[in-house]
Amino acid sequence: MSFKIITIDGPTGVGKSTIARQLATKLDCLYVDTGAMFRCLAWSWTTQGCPESDESLEKLGDQTRIVFENEKVICDYTDVTQEIRTERISAKASKISGFPLIREVMKKQQRALVEEVRRSESYRGAVLEGRDIGTVVFPAAEFKFYVDASPEIRAKRRLLQLQKSGEDVDYEEVLSALRKRDFQDQNRKVAPLKPANDAIIVDTGRLTADGVLENLLNYVLKKESTSLELN
Repeated sequence: MSFKIITIDGPTGVGKSTIARQLATKLDCLYVDTGAMFRCLAWSWTTQGCPESDESLEKLGDQTRIVFENEKVICDYTDVTQEIRTERISAKASKISGFPLIREVMKKQQRALVEEVRRSESYRGAVLEGRDIGTVVFPAAEFKFYVDASPEIRAKRRLLQLQKSGEDVDYEEVLSALRKRDFQDQNRKVAPLKPANDAIIVDTGRLTADGVLENLLNYVLKKESTSLELN
């Protein structure tokens, strides 16, 4: 069976990471958390004082080393799994992702990672989640999904996530930050957040996590089955 690329795009707090990770496991695919990659850059950028010169940004993108080990995220030999999910780093990730130079560097890294896996034949495909995977990074992907939910539902989910990690935040604060990031992501000049023209839209606000996974999995398997019959 041919190597498949599955893209899952959507706004923050919609559950993309959980969905993508589970789908990748079900389909024996590599899971690539591109959001975590940008968050790692944001974390590293913050430790350097957030310089905005082209030279500094290019150096940041080229030299930051990101490794996924099971469910841990290692950035420059530091376990940043929990820290990159804080509201502080989320805000920085939204800002740094707006720099064209950074997006170009990350796009190349993501494509190179998938190509390496394709050649190694270590997985049957790759599942990537983010903001512009189906529109910019892999516009020719056979399977494209855009998952969404209302800001209020996403804020509630995000609030629970932050509280579990020990952050002292309230609902209105989280909702305000989420809406601000939505606006930034949707209105940036480079690779704005939007569904690909051929993406399947999934409203996660109306489904359980298992329900969302079942929908995506069934779609992929059905399309692959149809493709095999035609061939």
